[in-house]
Amino acid sequence: MTDKDIEQRAVYLANNIDSSSLTLLRKFCFGNRGSVEFWQRVSSGSSLYSFYQKRDDDTTKLTLWQPYNFIKDFKSSYQFDTSRYNEFRFLKIKDTIVRIIEINNGGQEVIKDTSISVKQIFPDQNPFQTLSNLTAIQNRFKFIGSFYRNDIGDFISFWLSPKFKLTYLPDTLKMNNFSKKYWLEEFSKGKQIKQYWSLINVYNE
Repeated sequence: MTDKDIEQRAVYLANNIDSSSLTLLRKFCFGNRGSVEFWQRVSSGSSLYSFYQKRDDDTTKLTLWQPYNFIKDFKSSYQFDTSRYNEFRFLKIKDTIVRIIEINNGGQEVIKDTSISVKQIFPDQNPFQTLSNLTAIQNRFKFIGSFYRNDIGDFISFWLSPKFKLTYLPDTLKMNNFSKKYWLEEFSKGKQIKQYWSLINVYNE
């Protein structure tokens, strides 16, 4: 992908992303660990939990870690045994959870076949839908990573390639005074795509 291609992608993102998507991306950051692409719930610079969703034919699999934080956002009737397991997978077909897999640190699995509605396990908010919404944003704008730290400032960076990131910085008043100078200098080095949006070549810093 050429630098011109990246710039066109940056222009498209800056001109088309909506406020509701930006609000969601202030809560969840996108990244990868090897070949696995996942979303992290972030707050004050900390990762509260991680999860991702994968579709195979008619089955959708949701994998999550750190459920004690996860259930603060997605109230659940399921009892997570974090004393024995650190990874949990929910497999659904349409609106029914058909299998739950618990995995311990040694990689051993406990498989529970079931037939219960998503609504019964997650009565208030559906994590499958949240992940679908996040994935739709990422697929549309094709960023390979995103970054948000509300303890630093109200700005979001989208990695469009290992070389370029597009930063949205709408309000310099909402920045940590200790790091404000650094981030404003970085922002000013980029190419202004439109007001509040700067495309930064990190190799030129």
